[in-house]
Amino acid sequence: MLIRLFSILAVCMLPLAGMAQGQWPSPEVEQMYHNAREQMMSGNLKQAIITYRQAIQLAPDKMILYRDLAHAQYLSSEIDAALLTLDPILKSGEADDQAYQTAAACYLAKNEGKKAKTMLQEAVRRYPHSGLLYNQLAKQQEQEGDNEGALSTWLTGIQQDPAYHISYYEAARMYMGTTKPHWAVIYAEVFLNIEQHTPRAEETKDMLLGAYMRMYDRMGQATVPKYKGATTTNPAASGFETAVYNTYLKLSPVVSDGITAENLIMLRTRFLMEWQRSYSRRYPFSMFVRMDDMLRNGYFDIYNQWVFGQIDNPQQFEAWTKFHGDAMPKIEEWLKQHPYRPTAGDFYNDKNIKGIFIQTEATDGKKKKK
Repeated sequence: MLIRLFSILAVCMLPLAGMAQGQWPSPEVEQMYHNAREQMMSGNLKQAIITYRQAIQLAPDKMILYRDLAHAQYLSSEIDAALLTLDPILKSGEADDQAYQTAAACYLAKNEGKKAKTMLQEAVRRYPHSGLLYNQLAKQQEQEGDNEGALSTWLTGIQQDPAYHISYYEAARMYMGTTKPHWAVIYAEVFLNIEQHTPRAEETKDMLLGAYMRMYDRMGQATVPKYKGATTTNPAASGFETAVYNTYLKLSPVVSDGITAENLIMLRTRFLMEWQRSYSRRYPFSMFVRMDDMLRNGYFDIYNQWVFGQIDNPQQFEAWTKFHGDAMPKIEEWLKQHPYRPTAGDFYNDKNIKGIFIQTEATDGKKKKK
């Protein structure tokens, strides 16, 4: 179900990249393609399949028609038909990353996980900058119980395709179960500044609040040593992580009486001031620059209420919004007018994840029985 969900999202969210793959032989074929996509988006898969087949008869050399026909067939549970549709473009070498994604999803639907994984690994080698492919490969690794492999793959996806924002959500979600929840703080924030008006965005607000709680809970455990950075071949990455962690550690008295929306506003404000003073030139990071811009222009308090207010205390948030009637429309407009685009230069993660996942009692029990 997860793989199918992400396949549906891929169709809905990705731009019509295939339209740049050459001219249509006629306006009629192009219109048929658009009609078929609209039929898919509305859930009319049967009619979409018919329309794609009609378009293929008129333009048998257009790879994108085969790719999207196969996806419609996959969503209609016509798995073998989808693989037959994809077979010629996969063999021809014309398949794009979405075609490989659909083929892998088909193999998973047939319970042929090994073939799916091989397909995705081949696809990643061919399209090393496709966040779409890293995301699906990581999903499969997670389903196989390989959390370290999955997180590593999502991090590589962020590194290779920083614009593919789903990877930030997944990486944040995975870091919540590790000894490094400070990375969940960072990646959840990045995701929220790209995807804002979905159920997943609301879930991420809750995750971000929880990440701060986990981070300071771990800092308060006497058995956990202070973080000094990992041994790495990337000093900048290790230095950035150490600076983030130690700055939050230094500011822990600000939240000594609890992680609340009000305390987080003070904490995050002081973090930005400290970061600008001590680390911004050494470790430029666009998310911190963006937050500092909000702070300097009077939006940061409102932004923090937008993120944490409803999650932390609904009654208090309702009272706050009544008193500040223009606040939420104001931050919504600011976010709309200032779209966020992470860059390759933002990647400071050294991907040193060996042994960071926290073993639950259930997991430990399974290991003891083996």
